[in-house]
Amino acid sequence: MKRLIVTIVLLLVVTGVAQARVYKIGMEHWIAFSPLNVAEAKGIWKALGVEVQVINFSSNEKMNAALEEKGIDFALDMIGSWVGMYLDGIPLTIIGETDWSNGGDKIIAKTNYDLSKMKGTTIGIYQSGPPITYFLSHYLSQNGLKLADVNIIELPPDALTNNFIADRLKIIVNYDPEALRAEQKGKGRVIATSAQYPGCIPEGFAVRTDILANLPPDDLAKIFKGWIKAVKWTKDPKNWNEYQEILNKKTFQGDLPYSENDLKEMLKETIIHDPQTQLARNMNGGGLQTYLKNLKEFLAANRLLKKDYKPEELFNNKVIVEVLKTAD
Repeated sequence: MKRLIVTIVLLLVVTGVAQARVYKIGMEHWIAFSPLNVAEAKGIWKALGVEVQVINFSSNEKMNAALEEKGIDFALDMIGSWVGMYLDGIPLTIIGETDWSNGGDKIIAKTNYDLSKMKGTTIGIYQSGPPITYFLSHYLSQNGLKLADVNIIELPPDALTNNFIADRLKIIVNYDPEALRAEQKGKGRVIATSAQYPGCIPEGFAVRTDILANLPPDDLAKIFKGWIKAVKWTKDPKNWNEYQEILNKKTFQGDLPYSENDLKEMLKETIIHDPQTQLARNMNGGGLQTYLKNLKEFLAANRLLKKDYKPEELFNNKVIVEVLKTAD
């Protein structure tokens, strides 16, 4: 009888291990998302008791499709992208802001292009949804123009830069490292960056609403804790050499290795929030809710608001705020 009980217990343990849930998180080749790669590579999530697989996509379009079709559980991208998907009828919930693009998104023009002739021109952008049109509109308004005054074409980041280098586009909106390539190989000059409009491109996690409903809050808390620990690790100078390897092998997987100077430059063009800033941005009445309100006003003014939304209903901050309140 004792032997039978032991056998049953062992079977239960093995079955439990075999059925342990592996959470899949989607990202793109963007340095501000690199703490995901660090948390996975350094075993931070595993030490916290949660299994996570990070999947690096080559474009927003591919990642968003995977999120919509439940090929991944979470994704990290521009908050405005999540608003765009929600407006398209996809049941999404934003669950936390993590960082800002702060110079890494750039509007690039050919060195010899006459900006006074911008009205009526075609501008290539890597995403035609709310976050990038919102960023572009800030620049256009400073030059007496509206979105309706230019023609917009959407292309994947690499194709966008290729067309710029080939002189088929005179102005593009792209992000590093592809923006950097457009500057270096396409005779481009930066005419504006996201740093000029602080907080215009916040980024963070989203999850399908139906998946969130069945997600154990403790597991979600562990995922956020892993992110926070990984961010802290990336900011420790003694980890720089190993961090460079993770960036080139994981964050920019498939690209040619970037130089130390390029990596440092890309890091300077993002703001990855420390816990205190992240709490301020995610709390009720905080910066993220303000952004969602302002974005809605922009969309409505430009006849792009397909349906109404309430920031407090689109954004569920319960778990991330609880985690951040006790983070060191």
